[in-house]
Amino acid sequence: MYPFPSPLARPTPGFGHNQSPEAIDRIAALADRLAESHAGLVARFLDLELGCARVPDPIESDEDAGLVTDFIAQCQVHVRNAEVAHKQEKEFFLKAGRLVDAFFKRRCDKLAVALVPVVARLKAYGDQLADAERRRHEMARRAGEVEVLRATEQAVRHQAEAERLAREATSDEDRRCAAEQLILAENAAERAAAARIQAAIPAEPTRIRGDYGATAYVARNWTFEIIDLSQVPPEYVTLNVGAVKHAINRDGVRDIPGLRVFRAESLRIRGTA
Repeated sequence: MYPFPSPLARPTPGFGHNQSPEAIDRIAALADRLAESHAGLVARFLDLELGCARVPDPIESDEDAGLVTDFIAQCQVHVRNAEVAHKQEKEFFLKAGRLVDAFFKRRCDKLAVALVPVVARLKAYGDQLADAERRRHEMARRAGEVEVLRATEQAVRHQAEAERLAREATSDEDRRCAAEQLILAENAAERAAAARIQAAIPAEPTRIRGDYGATAYVARNWTFEIIDLSQVPPEYVTLNVGAVKHAINRDGVRDIPGLRVFRAESLRIRGTA
């Protein structure tokens, strides 16, 4: 018996694991088989580890040095034997892993290829919606600018009339008319401010929403391609691709010699789990 749990003992699933009971059973069975098949190997590891603790410290004689030399050689041979056993045990799992990868990747790749024209059709429809939304937004922006000018002119006109009536007022009726003009001026100024805010609102990205929570939208970002590396400034040559994209997207750099900076579009789809 080992004085402490064997490193090949049944593994205990960690908190929050999502392994199925069948998977846990298979892993436990594997741990049991390894522990049984390589019990002698593990026992020898423990013996050698205990032997390490018995090595003299410091080594003070030729006899001890010779014994320690033999002991280290024994440890090295045992490690090599364990590595051979490790390789033999793992060979099956490496082949099984490649088989599992091929099984799923083949099907995922085939579906990905089949989806290419479907995504292209959805993006074309999304582009149509986006164009219509851009036209609607542009019309609303222009209407807002017109309203800003009209309301501002009204505010100025009513303000001027209020000031004139207030100067020339000779009765309560005149002062009441001046107050009314002042209220009209304030109302027109408020409309101008609201129209100015409305005209400045940026267009929202067009989104297509599915019946079950999925959302499709077109993502736009600036990217680049190398046209002539010899013309690229040294400070950009030494940067990595991520840093160059950061300069393009965050710093607004658009003109870099040797590079073609352009805006790329891609359809993104977010679905529920």
